[in-house]
Amino acid sequence: MENKQIKQFEISKRLIKINSFLVAVIISANILAIAINLITGLNNTIIYPFIICSFISLVVNRKTNLVVVIFLSLFFLSIFLLSFLQIGASPHLKDYLMSFCAFGITSFIITSQPFEVKRVMNYITLIYVSTSWIFLVLDIENMLPGNKMGLGYLILPAVLVCIYHLFYFRVNLPKKLYYLIIIGWYGYFMINVGTRGAILSIGLYIILLFVLSKKITINRIIIYLMGFGIFILVYSNILSILLIVKNILGYLGIKSYFIEKSVLLIEENNIFNGRNILYESAFNGFKESWFYGNGIGFFHDHYGTYIHNIFFQMLNESGVLLVIPLLLIICYGIFLVFFSRKIDQSFKLFICFIFSLTIPKLMVSSIFWKEQGFWILIIMIISFKFIKNYRYSKV
Repeated sequence: MENKQIKQFEISKRLIKINSFLVAVIISANILAIAINLITGLNNTIIYPFIICSFISLVVNRKTNLVVVIFLSLFFLSIFLLSFLQIGASPHLKDYLMSFCAFGITSFIITSQPFEVKRVMNYITLIYVSTSWIFLVLDIENMLPGNKMGLGYLILPAVLVCIYHLFYFRVNLPKKLYYLIIIGWYGYFMINVGTRGAILSIGLYIILLFVLSKKITINRIIIYLMGFGIFILVYSNILSILLIVKNILGYLGIKSYFIEKSVLLIEENNIFNGRNILYESAFNGFKESWFYGNGIGFFHDHYGTYIHNIFFQMLNESGVLLVIPLLLIICYGIFLVFFSRKIDQSFKLFICFIFSLTIPKLMVSSIFWKEQGFWILIIMIISFKFIKNYRYSKV
């Protein structure tokens, strides 16, 4: 009987390791897709990690926790059905539907299984180390601006994971050097190609790590107030500071896409880069059909571009019918992080990691139907509420 219990524990431990690796793979799927493309020459390689990982997850976990996955998937598919009844099978409706099936449902299947945060972070580090060679092959200098922007978000997980290890845990000198080398390598490319959204993600994550590191005290409140004052000072003199940094980097022979574009937009008094017009159009469309929206992909079909903001996109496409449930889920996630004792610190930090990785990006660019990080965040929060065998503490 004792041997049987030990064997069952070992199997459970093995499942945790497998699930943790699968979660790390889909978080790192974008850089893996580029590596596969460069090695094999195949196209549409982004879909391979999701298909393979979801199949492995279904097999090794014996299809457990699928009730929540099926219910959640059917909810979003019903939103697509409603949009189809509104606008028919428009090009972007089909595109977003395929994206949700490829990135959303598969992320639900994989992340609904119990995993260990520390292992996920370690596996992400290993994946980015093993694929770091691609930056020696890519012609970054001659990339189109849109591709450069994507490259900045591509390396963001590696930067955030290294920040997680360096600033939250006490690691020995060899490990510290290991993470410093990684963040130095990817940090250099972040300076070159990182966008405002990527820089915002890094800043947000550092703030969340700092806030969650210890209990609130008078000294920490003073530090927060001082930090806020410094932020106001920097914001008030942002153009001058950016120009100084630009000159220093220029002296070192380094170009920064983020700084050069920010300086240009500030000088042109166009800090939103035209996004405010898209936001206004999207909100006007929402007011015309506030309950169930105008249909998924309608804005993209009509204006030839996406809205560049997750909140306005949800309002315009699906109205309060979609916005309210998702806002409630995100608010529950915020409650888990800051007020709940139900989950341990490692999972709170992981929620912050995924939130920082995804939400700032979706607030200024990208389409949430195509972002696996968003679906990972949603299924994680729901799993803590409805899945009994979801892991609430460290293994």
